[in-house]
Order: sequence, then structure tokens, then C-alpha cells
Amino acid sequence: MYRYEITKYKPNFRDEEYEDWTAISDIGNSYEGQILTIEKYKEVEDSYIKAIHLVMEYLELPFLLINNVVRSFSYDTFMEIRKDCRELYTKEILERYSSAKDLEELDKEKVDSFCRLQLREDIGATVYYPRRMKVYIGYDFLMGIHTSQSIASIIPSIERLGLFVEKH
Repeated sequence: MYRYEITKYKPNFRDEEYEDWTAISDIGNSYEGQILTIEKYKEVEDSYIKAIHLVMEYLELPFLLINNVVRSFSYDTFMEIRKDCRELYTKEILERYSSAKDLEELDKEKVDSFCRLQLREDIGATVYYPRRMKVYIGYDFLMGIHTSQSIASIIPSIERLGLFVEKH
């Protein structure tokens, strides 16, 4: 397997004292003199989703599977916690939160809404295509992708999204 870490964090800043936002709950806070707006948050989140789509397209994967789905909150608690950024929660995303189930196949649109929920720390799961690709989304906007073949030729496309790719 080829292992990649794809994040918004500049690798050379990891060991320095550098304050950056790490979650949807940081919207409205100031980092390095700039307020994290909903628009800026969504722009970065969109980059992660586009990166996943690029890898899926490169590997010619029609869908990803999910398993071990864990919701972080009851639906009512989820709606209360996310009320300040409700505009980020489209009908599709809310439906995905409620309906996601183990071994469900996610086409491109469903991957989009499901992985947004993972980036927002609202839901957890194993996301994969058997023997070809695994997507690991953890806290603090950390994402790993393991693939059965090298994605070296699309790394420049991923980096043009404003993300950093490290091969491990």
C-alpha cells in the first residue's frame, strides 16, 4: 500500500509555535490575526473533498464503502451544537447524518456529504474501496489516504487545491 498524509498544514511549520484552526468549532475565532469565517472554513473543507474525488477518479473507483459508522451526537444534540453554522448543513448532509449505515456504497455525491461530516467531527467510520483505497479522517483536519498504487502523478493537482501531500 502507498500511504499519504494530505492536510492543510505546512509540513515545515509543524515543529514551530504556529497557531492554526483545527475544527468547525473554531469558526469565528482569530488565528494569526485573521478571523476564521464560514466561507474560509468551507473553502478548505472543499479542498479536502476535491482531493478525495481526485484520488477516486485517478483509481477509477465508482464508489467508496463505509463501515463502523459512529455518530458523535444524537440528532437533536447534533442540531443544537451546529446551530451557529447551520448554513453549512445542507439537506443532503443532514440526511447523510441520519441515514448512513454500515456497508453502504457512497457515490461521489454521498462521499462528499459523508466526508464533510467526518471533517466536522460529527461522524466517524471506515471509508474504503476493498484492496484499492482507504480514507482516514481524524480530528484536527488530518487526513490519510492509502492506495494500492502510487498517486504521484496527481499530487501536483492536490497541492494546487492548497493542500500538502506527504508520502509515508
